[in-house]
Amino acid sequence: MASTLRSWMPWSGSNSSPSPSVPPPPSSSSTPAPPPPTVQPPATTTPIPEGARLPRQLTLLLGGTTFLALSIALTRRTIHRRKLSLVPKYYHPNNRPPLNPPNGALDALEALNLATLNTLSFGMMLVGGGMFAMDVCSLEELRGRVREGMGGRDAAAREAEEEFEEWLVNVLARKERKEEVKRMVEREMREKEAKEKGE
Repeated sequence: MASTLRSWMPWSGSNSSPSPSVPPPPSSSSTPAPPPPTVQPPATTTPIPEGARLPRQLTLLLGGTTFLALSIALTRRTIHRRKLSLVPKYYHPNNRPPLNPPNGALDALEALNLATLNTLSFGMMLVGGGMFAMDVCSLEELRGRVREGMGGRDAAAREAEEEFEEWLVNVLARKERKEEVKRMVEREMREKEAKEKGE
């Protein structure tokens, strides 16, 4: 059901990213080549089963919606009670101060509490909706999505290529040193044979 609901979204897809492949090194006849370094995939948490993904995503969304509805009802009740408290009693003379004078500090504190409650419940609903829309169940999945969006797979592939190039340069340099030593030994042997023939 979750896959059919998210089929129209551009970022829906599988969460598994293929590991970057390292090409095999060229075989050398003179020296046995050691295996190329392998890039370890980042440690990920255990995957969440497909049946548990949708309830986990909808829990935060429905909880945020419920808390937002409750906080709006609480705000409306508080404002209505505040308005009723400002209306004077029927027999109260209009040239006397009100029986319950307003307190600015308490009013500001109550307004701050209500605004904080409304903002947190709306943020909770927004985060739950984003998790459902992006098909994300945990913070690790969200980090993986962000890395993919910022070119994380390309960075991993570039790092693997750089490691392979360093390994290949080391192998070729070692091969050139061996060939140079071999040429020096052959030249010394030829000079030695030439001296023995001259004598």
